[in-house]
Amino acid sequence: MKLRSDRNVTRRRPRGRPVNAPGDKATRTEWRRMDLALRRASTYPHPAGRVVRIETHISVLYLVGRYAYKICKPVNLSFVDFTTREARYRSCRDALRLNRRLAASLYLGVVPIVRIGRTFRIGAVGAPFDHALKMRRFDERDTLSALVARGALRAAHVDRVAARLALFHAAASCHAPSASLGSAKLVREQLEEVLASLERNTPFTVPHGAADWCRNEIARLGEHIDSRRDDGFVRECHGDLHLDNMVSRNGDIVIYDCIEFSDALRWIDVTADIAFVVMDLLARERGDLAIRFLNKWLASTGDFPGLAALRLYVVYRALVRMLVTALKKQGRAHDIGDMSAYGRYRRLVDHLITPPTTFLILCHGFSGSGKSVASEALTQHIGAIRICSDVERKRIRGTLTLPKAHAARSCAYTREAIDANYARLRAISDALLSAGYPVVVDASFLKRVHRASFIELATSRSIAVFIADFRADVTVLVERLNRRAMHIGEPSDADERVLRRQLAELDPLTSAEAALTVAIDTEVSLDSFERRAFWHPLLERLGASCGWLTAPGYC
Repeated sequence: MKLRSDRNVTRRRPRGRPVNAPGDKATRTEWRRMDLALRRASTYPHPAGRVVRIETHISVLYLVGRYAYKICKPVNLSFVDFTTREARYRSCRDALRLNRRLAASLYLGVVPIVRIGRTFRIGAVGAPFDHALKMRRFDERDTLSALVARGALRAAHVDRVAARLALFHAAASCHAPSASLGSAKLVREQLEEVLASLERNTPFTVPHGAADWCRNEIARLGEHIDSRRDDGFVRECHGDLHLDNMVSRNGDIVIYDCIEFSDALRWIDVTADIAFVVMDLLARERGDLAIRFLNKWLASTGDFPGLAALRLYVVYRALVRMLVTALKKQGRAHDIGDMSAYGRYRRLVDHLITPPTTFLILCHGFSGSGKSVASEALTQHIGAIRICSDVERKRIRGTLTLPKAHAARSCAYTREAIDANYARLRAISDALLSAGYPVVVDASFLKRVHRASFIELATSRSIAVFIADFRADVTVLVERLNRRAMHIGEPSDADERVLRRQLAELDPLTSAEAALTVAIDTEVSLDSFERRAFWHPLLERLGASCGWLTAPGYC
């Protein structure tokens, strides 16, 4: 059992050179004695076994039996000052409070470190010399980074991550301690700091054009970023959502090790928070899971407007990881270009700053035709954002709350309700296409007027548009609808009565629409939708088109 520590980990054996502490000679001596004591099993009030010590730039972690203890190093860096005991204690308390939001099972409490004679004891009675954050250990092989490395990361894992984060972001505080947090000015400063550090520490390896692209994007999106802050989308987030900080445990995903030491890195737009998940999956060549995660999060939150700045945030996260990787590797390699991790991030940035491809796919088919299940799988092959009419019909507009579990069937399928829903779907599609995303609209599109509206939208933008016609026999449609009605929480309210009305009122595809149409037979096994070969007729029409939310070189 091992516990992942915080950022930029370097492991050290229990015996080795102690951390240098600032302050007078007596303080340095006492801190070194405490560090040495924490390497001994006798310091702890429980069976300890071999103590493993892990040091980062701001903390030291001691892996002890079933537990782990984290202390802050008494350092004063540009972003944190831990030179006083009060500051270190406050950091432990903040870490406990913030991490319990997503990892209550791991974060157990803050315990005193008490000096007894010439040694120290964890949890002893007496005046604390310092404090430690006590955590529960887990198997490091179960982190999502370890799972993806051995090909064991599954769709169910990212679905749970998306669900956890959607609820987390909905509940997170939006009362920032400073109006500057999450502002365009601060984002610009953070971006410039990373770019400057890359230029200093990794000359000749920064992706060509990346700096200019970032500066142009932050200038273009400045008003959007500030309006998001004003509307309450800057929240007290996690701040470090990469796969190393997520673990599959007891059938759930536990997300830990959030940023507690910096308000500026934690109080961010929720879109900037999820950008780390997206970036990490893309860098690990799992674009299919990146787009699945994003679409699941969007289905829960409805926060489509936030996507306008997502690509900028993903680039920023990739640049940060490039810098961290380069700094960790300094002095240990002759050619930084040979570092596989650094190379992954660099290729990803090159991929992301390339002008994106956009297109529009309209799902066409009766209720029960399988278009929702199939289109969800399709997006993972083409990197598209999926908009589901059944979900959007129930959306509580303008908030991060989840869609209602049920809607009143008596009013869900009136002509007025249907027209209003298509108008909403069109508005979302328009914004997404404008932001550079390919879009799949999961709706029935049985009426010519609705199809014409979306086709006109694509034509006005000179964007390719296709109709995916999902087909199944009527008996299969009825069977599916009856089976679906037995499942609680299904977003669709369509039943056999609705289907019969659809069959009677269908507007057949025109010859012009038929020219845009690819027939999709859904009377197949569900795993067929996951195979790229199944989608060959549609992919052939798309050519080499894929959204930027695919891994570099995928399309």
